Amino acid sequence: MPASEMAAPAARSLASRVRHAIAFVAIVWGVAATFVAFEILALGGFGLASSLPNVFGEIALSPAVTQSASCTARTAGTAEPRPPAAGLRDARVDAWVLGVRLGRDAVFRQLTRANPQSLEQTVADLGVLAGRLGVPAPSVFRHVRIANANTEFVAFVESDANETARRLAQAFSPQTCELFKLAAFWGYSEVVRLSLPGEPAVFAVEIRYHAPRAEVPEPLWSPMMQGLPADAKAEEVMNRTTTLTNGVTTYLAEH
Repeated sequence: MPASEMAAPAARSLASRVRHAIAFVAIVWGVAATFVAFEILALGGFGLASSLPNVFGEIALSPAVTQSASCTARTAGTAEPRPPAAGLRDARVDAWVLGVRLGRDAVFRQLTRANPQSLEQTVADLGVLAGRLGVPAPSVFRHVRIANANTEFVAFVESDANETARRLAQAFSPQTCELFKLAAFWGYSEVVRLSLPGEPAVFAVEIRYHAPRAEVPEPLWSPMMQGLPADAKAEEVMNRTTTLTNGVTTYLAEH
């Protein structure tokens, strides 16, 4: 069989995975818009250093981020052979979607009007995605104090209690692990942006830290760190943010 004919099914499969990932983004935004409201303003007050990541760089990062070894540590005898390039692309897409959904869910669980059925469905979806990757599903985030939710989420992601990130590094690559963490901070920032459009991403410094390590080109992630007009309508914010998320998803599926 000619090589071109052999490649065609794989290309179609990859295209299908991209469509599903992008469709997932649109569906979640539809759900999010029904109960994301001003109560999320409690998550504001990011601090000068966090609001100017290009100026302060890693100075504003928590030691939980800079000292985390989950993407580099290896447990003797557990490292698995690397999958072929196409399989690694698929894994990166799934790791990205897994992290984004985890980050969104972390914010939704802080809202008093969150739909319990939607939250339960998210847990099930996290399990499906993790199962497809062959790694433990991440635990869901539950804040201790709402005023400290942002800080607690950073520790939650970097501590990697269920070893989801660590196993991604072992089974695929350190970059896949970094991508999962990047996606978690990205997904959280997406939802917060709905109520705080004039602010940069709530986790701008974390995104800036993990994105290069995940080998995501700067033009794809740097716009997420910039605030939108403070009077931007929710629909505009959703459209612009979803475009950024879909751009990363498409890039990962193609490279």
